[in-house]
Amino acid sequence: MTINTRYAVFRAYKQLLRIQKETFKGDKFAIREARRETYKKFLNNKDEIDTNKIQKYINQANEVASILQKNIAQVLIEKEPSEYRFKLQLHKNHELGDNESIKKN
Repeated sequence: MTINTRYAVFRAYKQLLRIQKETFKGDKFAIREARRETYKKFLNNKDEIDTNKIQKYINQANEVASILQKNIAQVLIEKEPSEYRFKLQLHKNHELGDNESIKKN
């Protein structure tokens, strides 16, 4: 594995951890489980030497990071004295679309 490839793998791994921390902010269980799964997936492929497969794994990690950052939102449950309220935690990078594309179909 070349230095550039090794750096790209490390960068993809760190990016995933950072986005998981941002996406699941305040939810220690979700952060821990996401980190555990990420570590397991990267560890399973640590001995890979085929650069095409490594690039495929890097691309997959980047796609997962993008989905987490743009499409996964955290919902907090706030318990009021007489009712439950759900608060959607959106970040600046979330994709907010309109329903026009759905109405066309």
